[in-house]
Amino acid sequence: MKYIIILAFMLVNFTTFAQNVRKDTKGNYIAISSQKQAKTEAKNTGKTYTDTKGNSYPVFVTAKGKLFVNRVSKKTGKEYKQYLKTE
Repeated sequence: MKYIIILAFMLVNFTTFAQNVRKDTKGNYIAISSQKQAKTEAKNTGKTYTDTKGNSYPVFVTAKGKLFVNRVSKKTGKEYKQYLKTE
C-alpha cells in the first residue's frame, strides 16, 4: 500500500513547465531564467541612504517607482531588499 501511495505521489509531481523566452531583433528566441527576474529591473538613483548606525547604501528605484536599498543579513549573509517609505 505504501508503494502505491508513493508511486501515485510521484506521478502527480511529474508535470511539464513551459520555458520562458523572448525574441531578439533577428527573430531568434532567447531563454529567460525566470519571469520574476525579467520583470525586476532596478535603476540606481545616484542617491544614498544612511541608516541610524552611519552605514551608507546606494538607493535604487523599481519600475513602479518604489525606492529600496540592498542589505545583507548578519545571520545568514543573504542579500535582501529593504524598501524605503518616503514622507
